[in-house]
Amino acid sequence: MPAPTDAIADWPGSRPMHAMAARFVDWAVNSEGPSRSSALVRIGLAMLFWSRWAGELLLYRDQSPIGLFLAVNFFVATMLLFVGHHSRIAAVWTGSVGLVMYYYFGHQLGREPWTHHHTYLLAVAALLIALTPCGRSYSLDRYLAVMRAERAGLPLPAERGNLWGLRLIVVQLSVLYFFAALDKSNYAFLSGARIEQIFLWFYAGSDYPAIPALAWLATIVSLAVVALEYCLAFGLPFRATRRYLVLPGLAFHAIIYLTLPVYTFSATMALLYLAYFDADAVDKVIARLQGIGSAGTARGGMS
Repeated sequence: MPAPTDAIADWPGSRPMHAMAARFVDWAVNSEGPSRSSALVRIGLAMLFWSRWAGELLLYRDQSPIGLFLAVNFFVATMLLFVGHHSRIAAVWTGSVGLVMYYYFGHQLGREPWTHHHTYLLAVAALLIALTPCGRSYSLDRYLAVMRAERAGLPLPAERGNLWGLRLIVVQLSVLYFFAALDKSNYAFLSGARIEQIFLWFYAGSDYPAIPALAWLATIVSLAVVALEYCLAFGLPFRATRRYLVLPGLAFHAIIYLTLPVYTFSATMALLYLAYFDADAVDKVIARLQGIGSAGTARGGMS
């Protein structure tokens, strides 16, 4: 006798549900593709780690044993991530350093700037990129693999692998957008008061500026921001709606980058947009720009 749950297969409308579930599983964990977009994210994350923390972690800054230990781990891990040597291990190492900075040094020891959401996002993105073939392109790992294949007279290793780490990045970004919008879905923000407060703090000072219809403009901007974040949360993962949201999303982060002190977060979000695009499409664009073959047509494997 079949288990009770098997009866679900006979329910009306269950076949479309099963087909949808199967498509989701294929998209999430069974999708294989070129590694060049993953490699670009890997390199970009290393540069963002340096941009945000390298100046604070130079060895002369904190010469205590724990400070030196953190700094050495930070620079070794991010350098390996950037050059792509033992890329996946380097990604896990870098992400772990980021989480230690966020939870222990930030929340536990009270380094308040390290408790911000961009710290967490960078650390998690590094951990998730470890679940991609991020070392099979634009890396020392790739160079060494090609050298070994040439010496052995074997075909060059393919620049391909399972892309489920990119799928998890997509889920992470959608969750981030959704809760960012949900957090703003209150009268204080939607009325424009929070936008006015931010404007006064960074640009106008304590005196209310003589700008006509400032309150109305702040309200319109507030409503537009929340609407856009909800649209990005639910629309970017799907190709049919993505084409209409990519440019508004990137413009949104560019405006935030230029006007508010959240440049690391904005740059990280823009970089992670690569995860939304089909890896084969990204690979074809790169191949066309560089005048080289597409990794999607390569054959062979790489351990």
